[in-house]
Amino acid sequence: MANTSSITRGSAPADAIGRRNRAQRVRRVAALPVALATLVLTQSAATATATPTPDPVTSILDDLTPHHLVVADGVERTTYSADSSPLVVRVAVIDPDKGAVSVRSTVGAAVGVKEATTRMLDTVGTTVAGKPHVGVNGGYSVAYKDQDADGHGIQEERSIPMVASVQEDVVQGASCTSGQNAVVLQHNRPHFTRITTTLQITSLGPAAGDADDATRTVDGVNRYPGWIPFCRQGTDDRNLPFLKDADGQPVRDAAGKIQYVDEKGRVIKNGTYYEDDGEIVVFTSGYGQRTPYPDHTPFVRADNAEGVEVAVDAEGYVISKTAKRGGTAIPANGMVLQGIGSTQSGDEAGAKWLDDHAKVGTKLVRTQQVTDIGFNTDPADDEDLALDPAHPSVDVVNGTHLLMRDNEVVAPEEGGNEKPDPRTAIGTDASGRTLLVVVTSKTEGERLGVPIHDLAKIMQDLGAVDALNLDGGGSTTFVVDGQVKNVVSDPGGVERPVYDSVYAGRGGHGLPATG
Repeated sequence: MANTSSITRGSAPADAIGRRNRAQRVRRVAALPVALATLVLTQSAATATATPTPDPVTSILDDLTPHHLVVADGVERTTYSADSSPLVVRVAVIDPDKGAVSVRSTVGAAVGVKEATTRMLDTVGTTVAGKPHVGVNGGYSVAYKDQDADGHGIQEERSIPMVASVQEDVVQGASCTSGQNAVVLQHNRPHFTRITTTLQITSLGPAAGDADDATRTVDGVNRYPGWIPFCRQGTDDRNLPFLKDADGQPVRDAAGKIQYVDEKGRVIKNGTYYEDDGEIVVFTSGYGQRTPYPDHTPFVRADNAEGVEVAVDAEGYVISKTAKRGGTAIPANGMVLQGIGSTQSGDEAGAKWLDDHAKVGTKLVRTQQVTDIGFNTDPADDEDLALDPAHPSVDVVNGTHLLMRDNEVVAPEEGGNEKPDPRTAIGTDASGRTLLVVVTSKTEGERLGVPIHDLAKIMQDLGAVDALNLDGGGSTTFVVDGQVKNVVSDPGGVERPVYDSVYAGRGGHGLPATG
């Protein structure tokens, strides 16, 4: 693979360059259907038309000058900047049709350990020559475990998926009950959709053929039992308490957000959380740490329960069971289940279910399924597609706001995230190329970027057909050949550890686009 570098800079005045680039940057409407229709995941993301139709787009790129660099065959990057602007936009375009390049995600050395994006990408490949060309931070995870006296979050030492993702052939976390926005990376192409997950554990009894047909939903993967971040992942998940005014109505902050409180009565400033005191959570062998103890966070009371903990070997047999949880080493290629709750009715009590159906010697079978439900909200829609999370070609990265869908900007101008924060996005254009984009300040340590809607306009200006917002703020990181190229906004310019990363790796190629 060629690893050539060529920088192209215009010699004309900056305003002339800006006008020329403004004329060249028009919204690219798909002229050719991308060949994702042959893939397992394909609900087509692009709306094809007979001919491209110019449609001028305005974004902050109009006032910035591009500087182009060829990283490798199939990988190019462009830096947009100007002396008059405090912002820098960095873009990587990955085209598997032009080079042996892959588009994947990684959780780094272990699922349960947060790592800086550079360290995470360094786990990909076995030699320096095999490391990724470019990469960015990935989806959302729980960043805080407590609050200090001023209400600011204390950084979490474990890596806790906020919602579902798929890496290392395993569904990490669990989806929102109504589905979640995500990007599916398969055969080196991104596909933007909504997904749901189905996670179960079945007890087959202590001996072969002695099945008791006991099957129970798994509430989460590699997270604390009882503490559910971001959205409901089960029908029994309930909101935390919230502040009420004299009329019993929720108290809201200046942005209109309900003021939820933790079990100590303090207003929670970091995210929306739910709780469920009857869960079963699986910790996989890729977790990378011993299992967590109870009473980890004051956000929810359900996390305080001692519960039951069951260790399962690589063959699926229960090898130990304890009446309290935490500190257990996960067997190689096995798992540990933590259950809380013993008084709920039916199978809702997680600890009781493990007591009844996971005795030492019992064989347990864990099943996992991801379903691509698309964006069609019609209940009669039968176009849902099953994805095989164990297939080596499938990665799923979670996101929040959908930025673009079918060539149109769908990110809200109001009522969304309107703060000018550093941002990270992933998109695809009409030719099936992947766009990795970050927007940050040019000043080290300064937390500055764009609102969500402005990020969507940038993606549109770059020719994206579909695009998704990834984690941002201090997590925003743009890496080229192992080096961070953007300024990071955390104090001291320290790279923030994250949950997962998206990268353009070496080797392999996607299916070519056809017309």
